[in-house]
Parts: sequence; C-alpha cells; structure tokens
Amino acid sequence: MIKNRSGIFFRNRSRITSISISCTGNYYDVVRKDLMEYSDYLALRTDIIQWIQKRLKPSRFQHTLGVEQAAVSMARLYGEDQQNASIAALLHDNAKNLPIETQLEICRLNYPKELCLTMDFASVLHAFAGAPEAKLRYPGLSNSILNAIRYHTTGRPAMTKLDKIIYCADYIEPNRQPFDGLEEARKTLMKNLDDGFWLILNQTNDYVEDRHKPVHPLTRMTIDFYKSQFQ
Repeated sequence: MIKNRSGIFFRNRSRITSISISCTGNYYDVVRKDLMEYSDYLALRTDIIQWIQKRLKPSRFQHTLGVEQAAVSMARLYGEDQQNASIAALLHDNAKNLPIETQLEICRLNYPKELCLTMDFASVLHAFAGAPEAKLRYPGLSNSILNAIRYHTTGRPAMTKLDKIIYCADYIEPNRQPFDGLEEARKTLMKNLDDGFWLILNQTNDYVEDRHKPVHPLTRMTIDFYKSQFQ
C-alpha cells in the first residue's frame, strides 16, 4: 500500500476488469473508487519522475526508468504490488547524484554509527540517504517502500519480496551495458526470484572483493543469513 502526500492510500489495481460483476452490492462504486486510486498513483508517479529528473544526471535517470521497468515486470511475475514496485524503483537512486559529503551528512543524521555508513563504504551511502530523502519529499510512503530503497545496495537479512525485486531490478535493468553474469542473472530471475537474488548477491560480492574493496558488513550478514537456504 502507498499513500500520497495528501494521505490517500492506493492499491495495486492495474486491471480493473479483475473485479467480478455481481447483481447485488455496489460494484460501480468499487470500480469508481479503484479508478480514483489508480489515478492517484499515476499523479504520484508523474510527480516523482519530475522530481528525480531534476536531481539525477541523464544517464542515471535512464537507469532509473529501466529499473522501474524491470521491477514492475518482476512484481507482476511474482505477485508483488506493481505500484509499490514502480514507486520504490523510481525513488531507489534519488540521492545518487548528491555530493558524497551531503550523502554522508544525511546518513549521520538518520542512522546509528553501527551501520558503518562511512566514506569507506561510499558506494552504498546513496541508498541509505535516499530513504529519508524520499520520506521528506513524500511523507506518506510506506515503510516497505522506504526499506526497499534503503537496502537496495547492501541487502539485509530477511528481505521482503519487494526488497529483493528492487535489489535485483537495479542489477538487470534493460539499460545496463553487457557484463559477465548479466544474462545468467536475467534468465535465472525469469524462473525463480530467490535463486536470482542469491546469484546476484554473490556476483555483487565477488565483484567488490575482486577489486579489493571492503564489503559492507550488512552484505556479509545478508550472505550468511541466506547461505543455509542455498547450500
């Protein structure tokens, strides 16, 4: 569920025809309500696109639209709310092009020191900064959307389906330049979300280690949490 800045909630109703017709009850009232809620989603999506387009470099903006496309496709495939996937994907990199010092300051103001949000892990700061930035702009966003934004670079133990979808969509989105493992990840995700997530989690970890960069402790915790399920 999402609600906009006016506090209006809206649900996943991409196909109004899925509501069964009954000779009794208030069918037309239900359809009218769903159409209004879908209209609210479209208005929110438009506002977000206008906002992030001003904040992001053109290449990052195109990446974001690709992540939305991939996230909505996976949400449809795996029974997640498509509107939530759309909104989380559009907002996932909203802080990416802020100065790194600004990202760090936002993290210092919003998170405890234990999360290791330091310049040693500069590549993950935008995700943690992006969640409070999104909440500031859109106070009605659900915690599930904010968490999907927050953990889309590190992962976390016990990730939700939406968490996994945004994490994976960021990796496989159609605007990505080809790299080793990309097509394997895409094919795996078409068959099983959890298998695809585990593959991407390990590919990402290997990429960081191969370049002799520090792996964020939360990523190590995520790998340890899921290891027993896949080995």
